[in-house]
Amino acid sequence: MIDISNVTKIFKTKNQNITAVDNVGLHVKKGEIFGVIGYSGAGKSTLIRLLNGLEQPTEGTVTVTGDEISGMSLKDLRRKRQKVSMIFQHFNLLWSRTVAENISFPLEIAGVPKKERRARVAELIRLVGLEGRENNYPSELSGGQKQRVGIARALSNEPQVLLCDEATSALDPETTDEVLDLLVDITKKMSLTIVLITHEMHVIRKICDRAAVMENGKVVEVGPVIELFQNPQSGVTKRFVKDDISDDDHAVAMEEIKAAFPTSTIVKLTFVGTRTKSPIVSQVIRDYGLDVNILSGNIKQTNQESYGHLYIALDINNETLEKITAEFKKHDVTLEVESR
Repeated sequence: MIDISNVTKIFKTKNQNITAVDNVGLHVKKGEIFGVIGYSGAGKSTLIRLLNGLEQPTEGTVTVTGDEISGMSLKDLRRKRQKVSMIFQHFNLLWSRTVAENISFPLEIAGVPKKERRARVAELIRLVGLEGRENNYPSELSGGQKQRVGIARALSNEPQVLLCDEATSALDPETTDEVLDLLVDITKKMSLTIVLITHEMHVIRKICDRAAVMENGKVVEVGPVIELFQNPQSGVTKRFVKDDISDDDHAVAMEEIKAAFPTSTIVKLTFVGTRTKSPIVSQVIRDYGLDVNILSGNIKQTNQESYGHLYIALDINNETLEKITAEFKKHDVTLEVESR
């Protein structure tokens, strides 16, 4: 569906050359929701703009649905953008037009007859849940409603690919979840492929099938979202996962715990997947006759599986510790010793 092959983008200024994207190679499958996450300056915004020709690569090629975007004429590129649509962080609505007129605008540019435009606009308004708002102006809408208009407008020409440029970062958490749920629903109904960029791991966790992590213009890690949570490799991925799982909120104050449990072993249990729904911890406690103090824990749900951790203190010898470590491993639970 989308192939980014050895792409580099260099911006030349009077004083220096800035490498925004550095030799990136990615493949996005048809029908998946693919996320690109990175901190400010990582190169993710430049990368997504390469997918619809708003930027051209300095080196490498970008191919979308069989067409090499990086080699298209302006005329062909304008036509291609009808099938590779985009929604933006700050909505980019026309403030002098109503909801219906904003959604209709791309259809007018494409030369769609008026009757067909009206029918398509009505269909899209129902799809994004804006019935009764057709004649409102953007100034009369909430942030979430404005983004729904932006989504409907992006879908007006029935695109194959939807690019989301920080589409939820201007919204509050509740509205963000509503918009993300809408994107998932639209993907299923319209067989869309979505590429979204964000600096929020919550967004990646909630809806993405796979994701790439960027830092300093490079893709430092890519894979299924659940694997990124289960076994993050790069330092930047570990920071994103830690922030999302709220380790800081549930942090174990080791010195205080050591004082409270001077003879105990402090361990961290990390679990991923559906097996965690079975009572593994209580089963191991019973089988080995352990006394356990629960210190802290957290669990989150990704688009595919559940993920979480649990800190516990227990009195245990080395032999038993090795046995329960192996027992947990059989059930896809990782045991790490934090303090002894």
